[in-house]
Amino acid sequence: FSGVTDIYSSSGAFVALKKGLGQGVCWGGLNYGGNCSDVDFHGVTDIFSTSAAFLALKDLGQSVCWGYLDAGGDCSGVNISGATNVFSNDDAFVALKGSGQAVCWGHQEHGGNCSDVDFSGVTDIYNNDYAFVAWKKDLDQGVCWGEHNFGGNCSGVDFGGVTDIFSNAYAFVALKKDLGQAFCLGGHNDRSYGGNCSSVDFSGVTDIYSSSGAFVALKKGLGQGVCWGGLNYGGNCSDVDFHGVTDIFSTSAAFLALKDLGQSVCWGYLDAGGDCSGVNISGATNVFSNDDAFVALKGSGQAVCWGHQEHGGNCSDVDFSGVTDIYNNDYAFVAWKKDLDQGVCWGEHNFGGNCSGVDFGGVTDIFSNAYAFVALKKDLGQAFCLGGHNDRSYGGNCSSVDFSGVTDI
Repeated sequence: FSGVTDIYSSSGAFVALKKGLGQGVCWGGLNYGGNCSDVDFHGVTDIFSTSAAFLALKDLGQSVCWGYLDAGGDCSGVNISGATNVFSNDDAFVALKGSGQAVCWGHQEHGGNCSDVDFSGVTDIYNNDYAFVAWKKDLDQGVCWGEHNFGGNCSGVDFGGVTDIFSNAYAFVALKKDLGQAFCLGGHNDRSYGGNCSSVDFSGVTDIYSSSGAFVALKKGLGQGVCWGGLNYGGNCSDVDFHGVTDIFSTSAAFLALKDLGQSVCWGYLDAGGDCSGVNISGATNVFSNDDAFVALKGSGQAVCWGHQEHGGNCSDVDFSGVTDIYNNDYAFVAWKKDLDQGVCWGEHNFGGNCSGVDFGGVTDIFSNAYAFVALKKDLGQAFCLGGHNDRSYGGNCSSVDFSGVTDI
């Protein structure tokens, strides 16, 4: 791993960039971009990813892609020169150019085809897993493309007064905060995933939070909140008392609301952290989550976990003293004790939940994809990987990877 400067990830693979050497190395699932042996990394300035492909931008306006073709792994016929920003969802890339133009590629129905989209005046682009919304803020306009059932169609929708746009995996919410209004797109155009909010009162809303398939609109000044979307994703909070709520966190299917007096309340799918009635979260200084579990870290060197017991919801045997940060993938956690050169892991063992006997000495950065972790020892030119079924299929085995010169992952 010597020379590695950066490490990047798709859902099931990693790329270690050795920027100073003009080199890169990949590992993980072949269908996730885990093979880049034919890629020329000279001049690469940045790397972007979808769930299963990578895009490397170069300093002369050139680019190269690899990975699963239907997730953007082929851009050989795409002119990305002049791109000022790149956006992606699970299956497609969008390269926005300063000339009011853009190019898209990847899954044609999930955002990879934007040939009919007018990008003039676009100020920002938002994504969920299967669609995009391009906001023309100064023009009070917006344009959408991708999977129609998940927000890829907003023709006839009035973007006038929109102040913020939010998304979950399947839907969008455009908030008109000053007007106390909003509109929703996608989610199969019903309440099952949050795509229909026509009956929601948005007056006084200060913040919006999401799980994979639901939304919560918090009215902090009024001590109120309203939820919509899938019931199994936390879309019903009619029994929740929002008085004193200061912040809200989520897993894929549940929410946690922290209150100003050290109290808390959870709702949503029970096996994703939707019940914290027996958990003492008082004194929490930070909250972390993965797909199915929450971790509340306390300043006293303690922590509490709840949710799916095998995916990180049980940390009763974990020593949190000295922990400086916590990292997650979809099914496990790593707690780093940076000042002690130590680390501790829990959750699904096959996906990184076991790091007993692993030497964290010299670790400078920790990265993750959906199934694995990479701990980079940049100054030593070394790294170790955890999870991914402990083989190269998802990036959990990097024993044969040369990390010398890596600058980014």
